[in-house]
Amino acid sequence: MSKTQPLDPETIIKYETDHVLYPWTHQKGLKPFVAEKGKGNYIYGADGRKYLDFSAQFVFSNLGHSDDRVVKAIADQAAKLPSVNSQWATEPKARLGKLLSDITPGDLTKSFFSTGGTEANEGAMKIARLVTGKQKIISRYRAYHGSTYGSMSMSAEFRNWAYEPAVPGVLHCLEPYCYRCPFGATYPACDLRCAQHVEDVICREGGARRVAAFIAEPIMGPGGIIVPPDGYWQRVREICTKHEIILIADEVMTGFGRTGKWFGVEHWNVVPDVLTTAKGITSGYMPLGATCVRKWVADKFEEIPYLHGHTYSGHTLAMAAAVATIDAYRQDDLINNSAKMGEYLKVKMHELQDKHPSVGEVRGKGLFCGMELVKSRKTREPSHEALMEPPRPVSTKMKIIGKMMQEGVYILAGAASVLMLTPPLSITKDEIDHAMSVVDKALEISDAEYKD
Repeated sequence: MSKTQPLDPETIIKYETDHVLYPWTHQKGLKPFVAEKGKGNYIYGADGRKYLDFSAQFVFSNLGHSDDRVVKAIADQAAKLPSVNSQWATEPKARLGKLLSDITPGDLTKSFFSTGGTEANEGAMKIARLVTGKQKIISRYRAYHGSTYGSMSMSAEFRNWAYEPAVPGVLHCLEPYCYRCPFGATYPACDLRCAQHVEDVICREGGARRVAAFIAEPIMGPGGIIVPPDGYWQRVREICTKHEIILIADEVMTGFGRTGKWFGVEHWNVVPDVLTTAKGITSGYMPLGATCVRKWVADKFEEIPYLHGHTYSGHTLAMAAAVATIDAYRQDDLINNSAKMGEYLKVKMHELQDKHPSVGEVRGKGLFCGMELVKSRKTREPSHEALMEPPRPVSTKMKIIGKMMQEGVYILAGAASVLMLTPPLSITKDEIDHAMSVVDKALEISDAEYKD
């Protein structure tokens, strides 16, 4: 039997640009980076160079690349039982269900498994409507909950526009964005006007009679690494309970140690009724999402059917990968390392803020951090407006990201005027120092456009 010959990088690029649609971008002129392998916190390109992965890819490689424990778990499961239908029980699915019950906050006792974050949020939307018998879902502007129809309807930025009208009954409220407070207030004198606004919208949309759920990321991700003020989540929890509304926490990015705790809502001691997650659950080794529900929600399906499903729900390879990933987080104490290295990263970010006028604000928790780029600190004019489509041909932020890639450090763009700094949880101080030295030089690009 003849062995298939490997493709050279130029052929890979040609085949892909000729035959593959790339997400979130114009196709003309694409010349994608060709990745060959990954190990630890690094990606190795077909060009022979090593690149520090300072974004954990799309914020999913929390464990780093090619961890032997996870790779072995997948291989062992593939040799034994690669997949079965979703209504059969398997050992890895049983183990993962129990693990999630143990590590999620409060009494989130049962989970439904899908193949990614957007499907997890679709499931949450359906659960809210099934359980409450109500239709309206309230989300926030600047949010991103996924790219399938229901999840994109719950999002609120320029990527939605091409597909409107959206799913009926999805409405939006303003976000808790202290740096650009939509209410013109200052925390804490504002008395959490952003949280009160959530209740105002709920009441105007029918309250307990008509609103099924409120969904939000504990910390907004692609919308700008927006950390809500302390007290916001506690107040929102009280509001949802008062109006008999299901509170959905979208932990697709913030889950599994990303913020220095297992889940982002734990920073505010809040237990949502539904928690969605993906990405870090397998560290990206296999596609997997989970929709976790509290006991009172799960109990509703004792008497009514759970009318939702996926062909690959509970896929055995994904289950095995997730169990091994969670075990590795524990063995390597990576949740605590995220908190520790996150504090060090914020110190380095503040040093660059002091040096570069184009850095308007730095913020984040754990290793979920961002540096907001501005043209003026006085007016806080962003380098580009996050709610609108980025300027063409290339925004300031993309020039910075391109420059960093040339220097061997990869970071994620996101949708906002913010550099997302979200390295693997296994990142070291030396690697942070190296990455931030590259950021330091690249910020000369945004400083050149500064107005004050």
